[in-house]
Amino acid sequence: MQISALIAISLRLAYVMIFRYPSLLFILFTVALVPGSNAQHMPGVAMGNYAGTQSLYHNPAFVADSRYSVHVNFVGAQLYVANNHIKYNVPYSFLSLMTGTVPDKYRNERGAIILPRVDLEQKLNGRLKHMNLGLEGRLPSVMFSLFDGRFGVGATSRVRVMGNMSQFTEPLARALRGRGKGEDIQKQLFENQSGNLHLNGVGEAALTLGGVLLDNETDFFKVGVTVKRLIGLYNAHIIIDDGTFGIYPDENYQLKKELINVSTIRTTYGYTSDGGFQDLKLSPAWMLGNAPAGSGWGFDVGMVYEYRPNANRHSYTERGVRKRDGSVNKYLYRLSLAVTDVGGVRYKNPNYVRQFQTSAINRTFRFENFQKLDGTEGFFNAVNNSLDTDTSTPTTSFRSVLPTAFQASLDYQVQPNIYVNTLWVQNLISAGAFGMKSESVLAVTPRYEHRWYELSVPVSIMNRYGSFGVGLAGRVGPLWFGTDHLLGLLNVGKPKTFNLYAGLSAGLFRRPPKSPNACYLPGGETFWDRLFRRR
Repeated sequence: MQISALIAISLRLAYVMIFRYPSLLFILFTVALVPGSNAQHMPGVAMGNYAGTQSLYHNPAFVADSRYSVHVNFVGAQLYVANNHIKYNVPYSFLSLMTGTVPDKYRNERGAIILPRVDLEQKLNGRLKHMNLGLEGRLPSVMFSLFDGRFGVGATSRVRVMGNMSQFTEPLARALRGRGKGEDIQKQLFENQSGNLHLNGVGEAALTLGGVLLDNETDFFKVGVTVKRLIGLYNAHIIIDDGTFGIYPDENYQLKKELINVSTIRTTYGYTSDGGFQDLKLSPAWMLGNAPAGSGWGFDVGMVYEYRPNANRHSYTERGVRKRDGSVNKYLYRLSLAVTDVGGVRYKNPNYVRQFQTSAINRTFRFENFQKLDGTEGFFNAVNNSLDTDTSTPTTSFRSVLPTAFQASLDYQVQPNIYVNTLWVQNLISAGAFGMKSESVLAVTPRYEHRWYELSVPVSIMNRYGSFGVGLAGRVGPLWFGTDHLLGLLNVGKPKTFNLYAGLSAGLFRRPPKSPNACYLPGGETFWDRLFRRR
């Protein structure tokens, strides 16, 4: 019941942001509540040797030869927001907004925080606009090391809500940012307008298998694969292929209200009804059957190579069998390559799924038609009425792709406990594709790691390589936390990205050998090393 509630709350929050309060959506371009733009990758906590199940979302091969015999993730959450249109230019930081410490001079007489549109500074350059918004809940997950780490298995679960706006023409983005208010956007005719909006809520249960293929002292190679069962909990999308519109004051209101006159429009839009996630069940029969609004399969595949010039220092013989000390890291550098989130969700339950395609001339969107709407159906019914859409024969099936990405990382051990990681994530889904898109990012993250604690400073080029960020992340006992855009959190500059992530996890570490032979000394130093050093 608690997991179901978390999923429902996440989906409801995303719906409210996009369809009930669209101006709030653009506020959240720069400020947010839960995985900067690359928080879905979390380089500050996911690339270390004690990341446990968090590392499996980057590369399933990490399940093999882990430093844990068992690792459990109890709960985790992240939120990320990135865009190329709005800058957060507000006199108080997001940290004060999040903690409720905004000074009284920035509040109205009722105590509500004032955020004028002028504080959401626009970048107007005539280019297409984009936004990625994501909320993710990482649910209970576990991984095991088997056969002295040569094999590993993991079972993970999570729910993701991803909102993607792409290829939005600038006037459309300006109109959404200010809800049509402002003389700079009114009483003009904007032609050849287009854009895509996709909102997806997807639950996931996954199984990861990995194993060591090669271990010849210096060279070490392992591979892994993750198979995912996907449950489509919610979808809403609006695709404007071409349109002409103008925004004008509505003379029917004494107070300032606006109407949108659409001269021409060619569009496709659809949704799954609220019952798609309200009827959520967690039984295997429900998850594997056709009862959800949507379902599908996905997979990740990856490989890891480690260069271990001193692996013999961490080897020992037990009962005539040569073994490695699984409690220590043995590589000088580690190369990881993976393709993640291949697959998609087919929404096809006719009880929940609706899609419409229409071309219209001289239609009007009025303020009163979009008040007191009853859920998702209420919003799209208002759209249907405004466009006079024929709703007698809706499409009841469509497919949304996963945010497929290529991921590569290089981890270099500077000295024991000190590493530098380089992570590159490249989105492989086109801007016009139907579905979810990953964030592209390049991050360099120095870190100090210990089995009980860790500190890292991710330095990133995020937001489709358009924003620079410096973060701070760490792990203390079971708690992991971080942000990849600390300056944005503290309101330094005019940030266009923001993120936070945190969670609780714990594990049992693999043990060192009980009785090392005479040529093995803990800490990576052999008997002969010590002998010659003393000389």
